[in-house]
Amino acid sequence: MKLIKQLLLKIGILKNTYKTSEQIHNEKINKINNELLYVKDNLIKLLPEELQKEFFDKSYISGGCIYSLYHGKEPKDYDFFVESNYLVERLRDYFLKQATYTGEVRSGGLYNGINMTITQNAITLGKYQIITQWVGKPEEVINQFDFLHNMTYWRDGKVVCLSDWKFVSGSKIYYNKGRARDIVGTIVRLPRFVERGMTVSNKEISKMLLRLNDVGFSEREIEILENNQLEHFGS
Repeated sequence: MKLIKQLLLKIGILKNTYKTSEQIHNEKINKINNELLYVKDNLIKLLPEELQKEFFDKSYISGGCIYSLYHGKEPKDYDFFVESNYLVERLRDYFLKQATYTGEVRSGGLYNGINMTITQNAITLGKYQIITQWVGKPEEVINQFDFLHNMTYWRDGKVVCLSDWKFVSGSKIYYNKGRARDIVGTIVRLPRFVERGMTVSNKEISKMLLRLNDVGFSEREIEILENNQLEHFGS
């Protein structure tokens, strides 16, 4: 049977469907590039015309959407990060003026037929989130992410991994020891990833607890935990 298959391959009747791990990886990256080009274009169309070019130049996509796409899953949302505080201020001012309700914690309404929510952390337009809490270049922002599998970003048609692709291709959670903030939030967010089928070892949990021991609890973290308002922990 093997000899017949080799003969058919040689004369071109049967195509070799075997792909190397590198080929599979590159195909996934190309697919992600195409998808995120479309996603960014869609969001830019929702922005005021005077900010579209600047947003195109000074924004990038990161977060869990790249991990989801790499594994062939539909992301629940797309996180956009911006390099300029001034651009963030103008985006917030613009969308707050479009809000049909305003509050101390949350504002929003319908914008172009899409659900819009504005908080201190982000401007959310349907599945698109413009993160306003953390602003800066990719290396500055992403190196503070909780977990190594999410430390990727897309910009100008290129996907970049700041950890290692082995963490992105796998299903295990590895803590980013370089993260210097919000360790309580990191631990609180763990079940979210476990519910999606990922696993975490006792060793990784120990790293988080030791880091928490180093930095301690802030008064705000204690308040959130006491009031069971875990949704206030960002990303």
